[in-house]
Amino acid sequence: MKIINLILFTFILSTISTVSSADRIYRFNDKDGISTLSKSLPPYAAQQGYDILDSKSLRLIKRVYTRKELNRIQKKQQFAQQKENAKRQQEEKEKQRLIEQGISDRNLLARYPTENVFIKSRDEDIQYHQRQIDSLKISLNDNRKRLISLQAKAAEAEINGDTVSDDLHTKLLSTEQQIQHNKQLLDQAISEKIKVTKQYEADYTHLQKLLHLLEK
Repeated sequence: MKIINLILFTFILSTISTVSSADRIYRFNDKDGISTLSKSLPPYAAQQGYDILDSKSLRLIKRVYTRKELNRIQKKQQFAQQKENAKRQQEEKEKQRLIEQGISDRNLLARYPTENVFIKSRDEDIQYHQRQIDSLKISLNDNRKRLISLQAKAAEAEINGDTVSDDLHTKLLSTEQQIQHNKQLLDQAISEKIKVTKQYEADYTHLQKLLHLLEK
């Protein structure tokens, strides 16, 4: 009984396949480049790509692509996927930016609940940076005066025909190094003050907007 069922099943599949094959028609370009319909598929057409149509309705059942067409489709799909990935990454970055901005806004409001608090804190901080700058300028001027004095002593010794002492030579080198160090610290302090001032300007503008929104 099982053998009979198996034979019957095989016959049905064969019949379906035959009918399916008989119900199809091929559309391809002939050797002159003219679109052609045929129940058989020439070997050259199989290599150039073709369409499988329903023989009754001429409805497209399947498109069989050439390797070149498949590569082009694959590249197009890859490009679309890359574009989609880039869009998704951009959306994630924007989402993260909004989260971080929200945290920053809350911290800003927590530090400066009013404009007066902000202005007082800003002025004190900028004055602190200015005092650092003033102190470094004084130290730089003092070292420059000291260097001039040491250079005068060295010049006087040379005029008198004396050898510049090792101690004086060491003091000259040390003072010159201190001056260079003072300059570096001063440049850093000035740069830091400019940076802090710009940040306060940006924070103040943003704080005003936040406070205005809270008042509504």
